This record gives sequence, C-alpha cells and structure tokens, in this order.
Amino acid sequence: MASRDECTTIVRQLWPYLDGALPDAMQARVVAHLEGCVNCRSHFDYEREFLAAVRNAGASGDFEPLRARVLSALADQGFTTS
Repeated sequence: MASRDECTTIVRQLWPYLDGALPDAMQARVVAHLEGCVNCRSHFDYEREFLAAVRNAGASGDFEPLRARVLSALADQGFTTS
C-alpha cells in the first residue's frame, strides 16, 4: 500500500499527466503508482472522464480563461499545476 504522501503527490500530478506536461520520470512514477493504487486510480478515472466530457461538449469557445481560473484555484489549494 502506498503512503498517504505518495498518493497526495500523485493526485496533484494527474492534471499535468493528463495534459502530457510531465517530465518522463514523473510520468513513469504516476503510471507505476496508478497500476497499484485503487484510490488514486479512481481520481485518475474521474479526471480523465471529466476532461473527455469537456472535449466532447462540442463548444467552440475559448476555454483558456476557464483553464486559467481552474489552475489558479488549484494552486490556491496547494495543487501543483505544472
């Protein structure tokens, strides 16, 4: 079983992971962790489905202001966004 600190680290890296913005070493760490941690995998599944729903919404608007606000709110809560 993974430590709580490790799970926190991984969950905080899920958005950058899903964006393909992680360095190779961290990407490998996330993948390895998700293979063995059901709790973190549920976070990953939710975030992946959320992003898919946003993409599939078909809106052609500019999402950059929304993305910036979401990333700012995550940073305010202590989540790394890059």
